[in-house]
Amino acid sequence: MDRNIEKISPQQFRLLVLFFSIGSSILLVPPGLIQASQHDGWISGLIGVAFGAGVMLMYISMIKAYPDESLFSIFEKAYGKVLGKAVSFFYSFFIFFLTCEVVSNMGDFMTTQIMIETPKMYIHLLFLVPILYGVSKGLEVIGRSAQVMFPTFLILLTFLILFLIPEGQLRNIEPVLGEGIKPVLNGSFSILTVPYLELFILMMIAPHINEKKEVGKSFFIGGLVGGLILVFMTFLILIVLGYSFSSLMQFPTYVLAKKINIGDFLQRVEVVAAAVWIISLFFKVAICFYASITGLSEVFGMQNKKILLYPVGVSVLYFSVYIYPNTAFFSMFVTEVILSYSLLFGLVIPLCTLMMIILKKKKPARKGAEGNAS
Repeated sequence: MDRNIEKISPQQFRLLVLFFSIGSSILLVPPGLIQASQHDGWISGLIGVAFGAGVMLMYISMIKAYPDESLFSIFEKAYGKVLGKAVSFFYSFFIFFLTCEVVSNMGDFMTTQIMIETPKMYIHLLFLVPILYGVSKGLEVIGRSAQVMFPTFLILLTFLILFLIPEGQLRNIEPVLGEGIKPVLNGSFSILTVPYLELFILMMIAPHINEKKEVGKSFFIGGLVGGLILVFMTFLILIVLGYSFSSLMQFPTYVLAKKINIGDFLQRVEVVAAAVWIISLFFKVAICFYASITGLSEVFGMQNKKILLYPVGVSVLYFSVYIYPNTAFFSMFVTEVILSYSLLFGLVIPLCTLMMIILKKKKPARKGAEGNAS
């Protein structure tokens, strides 16, 4: 699992960014947008995607400054070895708990919507086993798996969209901007926080791309397309279910698929929505897990990160069940805690790091100019 051996193509990286962007977001973001902005949730989503594009450009600038370095290595170059290690240490724990959070999202969905009588522990275990296997085989296998699964994902998503559009009514999104612009702007933080302020994790795998010139383009396209899919799903929820009904649902995206009715013959195909979500969620957890063990190995100077695979896997299994005991606690935790930490780790620290990188790169240039002048 050495960095020099593991290589993925820009196309694979683009798909990983896309899957990461959709991941748990396809179930979490639409209700957040709708509750904050009501009928204008889709407008909030578009504004959030625009803000997210700015965040992605910041990450891309950091990658271009040090194309062969991971996020933690960039911290050391920006802040020095001691402070850089300290920042990386806190980031490794944030990524670990984010992994636990995403796995918990999957368990909450399955135990409340599909497998109601099954304990979360067993669902998490069944989900983590193939992820552990995939991560143990390396990043190349994860990238190729994304390529293999993408056609299935695209077919299911297209099926979902095409058969839902006839069920919609545009009057459900009226009045446009009925509550003013302030709720719309506030609602945009829902999609900015998840997924855009989490995309810094992709910087852990950016050094493995075999065509460095395509990294920024792949990153931006993957994140942009993923965000627009989330906005369009929010739009579909509003025109099909309406604000009053969808605002009461915990997982309106899943409920949305129940509205598909083709000639009173093809009905109750909500499993399609679940499949779209589970495919993308699988890759998001795999990326988070890979970044978690990679980050911990870099922080503690470990040559073989496979040693961490099973200890971290068991820890994720335990904390994903007990750190978020129920959906009510999770909703409170996301609202009051995750937003603050996402802003810190996804925006504030990367912005400070980029400024440090710019300043450090300017200093040698100034010294060179002074030497030539003398």
